[in-house]
Amino acid sequence: MKSKLLYAVTLLCVFIGTNDKIQAQITRGAQPGEIYISINWYIDNSGNLHDAIFRSTDNGENLTLQYETLYNPPPDEMRLGRVLGDATLGALYNWGWNELWVSFDYGESWEYREDYPGYTKYFSGVNSGLIFKGNYEGFFKSTNYGLSFELLPITVTCPFTEVGFCEPEFFGIYGEPEFYFNFVHTIDYGQTYTEIPIDSTVAFWQIGSYYPQISRGAEPGELYLMSWWPGSYYKIFHSIDTGYTWTEKFKSGYIDIYYWGVSYTAGRNPGSFYVTRSTQDPTQSHAWLYIDYSSDYGETFTTYFHDLDSLYTGTQNTQKPDFISNSYPNPFSEKTTIVFELPGNCKTSLLNICNMHGKTIRQYNITGKKSQQWDGRDSNGNLVPNGVYLYNLNYENISSQFNKLLFINQKQ
Repeated sequence: MKSKLLYAVTLLCVFIGTNDKIQAQITRGAQPGEIYISINWYIDNSGNLHDAIFRSTDNGENLTLQYETLYNPPPDEMRLGRVLGDATLGALYNWGWNELWVSFDYGESWEYREDYPGYTKYFSGVNSGLIFKGNYEGFFKSTNYGLSFELLPITVTCPFTEVGFCEPEFFGIYGEPEFYFNFVHTIDYGQTYTEIPIDSTVAFWQIGSYYPQISRGAEPGELYLMSWWPGSYYKIFHSIDTGYTWTEKFKSGYIDIYYWGVSYTAGRNPGSFYVTRSTQDPTQSHAWLYIDYSSDYGETFTTYFHDLDSLYTGTQNTQKPDFISNSYPNPFSEKTTIVFELPGNCKTSLLNICNMHGKTIRQYNITGKKSQQWDGRDSNGNLVPNGVYLYNLNYENISSQFNKLLFINQKQ
């Protein structure tokens, strides 16, 4: 069995390895309702991938673009890695690619702080300006937003992955997938710690690159644990006694982790929890971002969908035609009529009905038509569950924006 310290280092190696391909990553801001999302955004006419940071102050319902950069930026410019929040309003950190940067204006501009060796991880968010880093050289602390770090005269004896509610407190998970996992709690930077076995019904597996993850809540002693299970779904658990007991709050549906990126964080408000899901639409013309927001400790979620509408492949710019579409009634209970105007040169045109996971559930050939009814059934004739659905129009490799439909069947 690996030693705890070696296993902690292994976790850091795995984590750093994910920096070379970011789909979407979320971090909480300093105030309630504030979140930041970093994401691979779009490919320009020259084939260059662009990354971006978006901010929301209303739990993900609306987004504003804060920062845009090339995936491979010019020398001396920041490359987007992992974004971390601070307790100071407007302060953020970006670390990855062996560099640490800081922003004091909500991510709009960034200041270089330092280079760091491989296998390093940063922790922040407890007190204003307080940021830690750990690597093979030791454990370091900064109280001036990473301007300078001091080596703490301690020996860390346990792995941890999340900062706690006060300066020396940290949490972590270690173990062997399919054998055991233990929860770790320290209040002295990992010099001594409490170790609690995690029940196998809470965390037992590692699916793909998704390892069980801890996120601190809004109040002392409150924690969330996210774990993945065979069948490609995740569960959310909640604890109010610092990890001694866990209550299952949520079980997701199937998620194809080859196509979808999933990340999590608790918020600043009690009960607030966020899940982001990111992918491309089936035509690979759009960057899709879903923000699932819970105000009841992860038990139920409101989903905010964002078609970032800037992801396209190839080296030539494709002019999109002027699609015009609408639907009525919306919401609907039995059937809705989708009306549209298509460019005159459309030969084979399609109407796609998708669920909120981006899967096409019904498709119509609308060549030569000006409207199409949908009866709330999938391609097998089965009535779909109540909820929000998406539709768009396309021909060849050109597609319209996605619009929303709300299906509410009183008989369900």
